[in-house]
Amino acid sequence: MKKVRTLKRKRVYEILAELYDHPLTIVEAPMGFGKTTAVKDFFQSKKSSPLWITFQGAEEATSLFWNKFADELGKLDESAALTLKSLGFPLDMPQIAKVLTVLNNMDLKEKTPLVIDDFHLSSDSNIAKFLLHLVAECVDNLHIVIITRDTTQLSFSELLAKGLCYVISQQYLKFSEQEVRSYCLMMTDTISEADVLKINEYTDGWISLIYLILLGLENGIPVGMNSSIDELVENVLFNILDEGIQNFLLKLSLMNDFTAKQALFVTQEEKTLEILRKLRKENAFVSYDEGRKTYKIHNVLLDFLRLKQHFAREELQALYKRLGEWHLADKDFKTAYACLYQAGAAEQILAHLNDPKNIRSSLSGFEGSIQMFESLPLNLLNKYPLAYLQHILLMIFSGDEERISAYTEKLENLKATYEQMENVDEAYRNRIIAESLIIKKFTYFNKLEPTSDSNAKIIRLLNGQQSWIMRREDEFTFGSPHLLYIYFRDQGSFQELTKAVTDKFRAYVQFADGCGTGSDYLVAAEYALETGDWRHAELNSLKAIYKARTKTQTGIIICATFNLIRLYILQGKTSAGLELLRHLEEEVLVVNNPIYNTTLDICKGYLQACLLQPEIIPCWLQTGDMTEADFYYQGIAFNYIVHGKAVLLAKKYIELEVLAESLNEYFSLFSNQLGFIHQHIFEAVAKYQLYGLDEGIAALEDGLLKGRADGIIMPFIENAPHLMEMLSVMVSRGANDEYLQKILHFAEKYKESLSNSPISKVQLSQREIEVLSLAAEGLSRDAIAARLCVSMGTVKTHLQNIYQKLEVNGKVSAIKIAQMHGLI
Repeated sequence: MKKVRTLKRKRVYEILAELYDHPLTIVEAPMGFGKTTAVKDFFQSKKSSPLWITFQGAEEATSLFWNKFADELGKLDESAALTLKSLGFPLDMPQIAKVLTVLNNMDLKEKTPLVIDDFHLSSDSNIAKFLLHLVAECVDNLHIVIITRDTTQLSFSELLAKGLCYVISQQYLKFSEQEVRSYCLMMTDTISEADVLKINEYTDGWISLIYLILLGLENGIPVGMNSSIDELVENVLFNILDEGIQNFLLKLSLMNDFTAKQALFVTQEEKTLEILRKLRKENAFVSYDEGRKTYKIHNVLLDFLRLKQHFAREELQALYKRLGEWHLADKDFKTAYACLYQAGAAEQILAHLNDPKNIRSSLSGFEGSIQMFESLPLNLLNKYPLAYLQHILLMIFSGDEERISAYTEKLENLKATYEQMENVDEAYRNRIIAESLIIKKFTYFNKLEPTSDSNAKIIRLLNGQQSWIMRREDEFTFGSPHLLYIYFRDQGSFQELTKAVTDKFRAYVQFADGCGTGSDYLVAAEYALETGDWRHAELNSLKAIYKARTKTQTGIIICATFNLIRLYILQGKTSAGLELLRHLEEEVLVVNNPIYNTTLDICKGYLQACLLQPEIIPCWLQTGDMTEADFYYQGIAFNYIVHGKAVLLAKKYIELEVLAESLNEYFSLFSNQLGFIHQHIFEAVAKYQLYGLDEGIAALEDGLLKGRADGIIMPFIENAPHLMEMLSVMVSRGANDEYLQKILHFAEKYKESLSNSPISKVQLSQREIEVLSLAAEGLSRDAIAARLCVSMGTVKTHLQNIYQKLEVNGKVSAIKIAQMHGLI
């Protein structure tokens, strides 16, 4: 078979040369238009070696993409690659910000293209989201080239409008009539002009179809005798092979790529190595990657083979079963389960998931899991209760009320079945009942009594053993920076609730392998702070931190440190509080959990608002774009408190009034009483500024009424700069109101502490403003340096100082915040 050769198409190369003028170039065309070949030839002609990532298939794990991404960048900066791998793939804005810091700190002295091939095979929308953030950041000298069949996942219209993106479409990649003629003559010098014209008209410049037609001509198939590319593939690629090799290829088409050993295991073909060598040598549509030691069938042939698959059901299932067992042996469990599901081997999946050593939350959500569990008979699910319980828990955590209701009923049925079951090991039966009771807690979420009544029974049933399903590393605080905020749902119950939480969470810690350790001291500290017991607020916060560290309970540590810093700001120990925050950031960075990263952002935003520094509140909390963060759905509403504070500090009082009205919806979902108090504070400030003192006081009285029922004072104190006049008038009108007098007393101290704190308004120097303004115009570091007649190193230093002052991780956030606050 003739070797495929590609023309050096000057027109396409001229277009590709423009990629260096844009952070992103998208090469988009259907299969077979030579996208990858054109890009490879372009860089080869420039004697350039781009960084290169290729997607292998829709089931490719996001973690695998991230390792490839880090490895490619590691060719330029090994330490950056190690940091990226330790951070893991960024699922939310806090993580993306950390990754952008690493990339911005890389010193790419030369223009560096990063090619992402077959992007249409990516099934995770988070990858597209990350890449668009990366492009918007305009990392100096980093140019992304995305090769794809379609751009469904890429919302690049805004980047296109800003001139950050360039698109090379099918129109540019298809061969012109002259290029078709030259290509045909290069392939065969005996072709007639009439056939060249027919090929040009029939293919419309589609290079793969041209190639296949030329192969067909060699085999006596005239131009136009085939109605589709599939017929050409069949006639000129498939039918010329003997039946054994045809069947071998059909079996291989179950996989996107494969090693020789994997091919042998799955197909059971004794001559696997011999056939693969033959195909690699003689067929341009089967390629071999020396680095990865893997074979890949070209998409043109692969799509045909998958349409051609004619296996009997039993044979197809046997193939998928062997493929699943290969991935099981490779410990790629989620891929294995997906294959075994296709094989109809549901019981094998259940048996594997039912093994305690295989229990982890990430495994039960494999491709096809919902369909499998919903289709299986109840007696089979009951036979593998641990596997079934993991699925039930996953569905409960989905946040869908109908699904939660349906799976709560399934949970009750499973528990009842084991309670009545005979001829089963008693310890195992007790284990399943106990695990069912533990999972049932999450169906109530923040209603404390129903979730705690069963603790004694769970401990008795487990008989000193730990839960297999709920483990130490599971999230205890649901991503909220304030644990009591979650459970405080009934006005007037704050003290009683705190005592109940303190007692009953201790029981949970016993059977969850230490998950929640330190929560008893934490809730005592939070209650003390909200009600004005400063001594116990500090003492119990410190105890909570020390105790939580014994079991690596990061969520508890975050909440307790947040509580302590709030106290230190009140006491005028701002420097100590900010030092604590810095250490907490370092601790959370090491853990690198997306939920904790988001929680930390919320803490920082709240504290920065208390310190009257709105310009360094995380950008997504300032704008209220909550889609940019990774939430545990139950803890989601606390972020709106921070957003409200940011709007208040921006003095956008009309927006604040409207926001206060809408907050009732968010806080009502789980009846968050501390949320309602903040809502009334925001409403009071807005009405005071818009309509006068009396309107503000009327709104504030509603918040004070809620706070008074439980002796809560801290939310009012922390908003002292905005409430002082209203509080003073209310105290003068309400003689001997000890509650109001206490709030006013500490509000005055709070204002004094702020005025004496070393914190000052963030200011940029004139040169920093110039640099950031030019960056906002889209200029790169070298262009800014040329414009200002300074070195690139100087520009880099200015940008790093700007990022540090604004507490951001890159240009996009710095520009957005500076514009919001009128700095540029």
